Amino acid sequence: NKTLFFTHGHVYGPGLHNSVDKWPVLPEGSALVYGHTHKKVLQEVDGHPGVTVFNPGSAGIPKDGTHSFGLYEDGVFTHRILGE
Repeated sequence: NKTLFFTHGHVYGPGLHNSVDKWPVLPEGSALVYGHTHKKVLQEVDGHPGVTVFNPGSAGIPKDGTHSFGLYEDGVFTHRILGE
């Protein structure tokens, strides 16, 4: 009963870094994966226990200082920084 919910971040999002604060209903152990802000995120957010929030950042126009992309492998989210 886990869900990976992918969205751009302007209709649904966690309310971080200028993303909209509108959540889908997600069971514990799920993830909200979004873009829009061009800033890397990997965390839980207050009020949504057990839900991982992930933003891969941006390879082309980063707004947090590093060009990045995200990976999801074997149930784990990670960031990769280009040039490292």
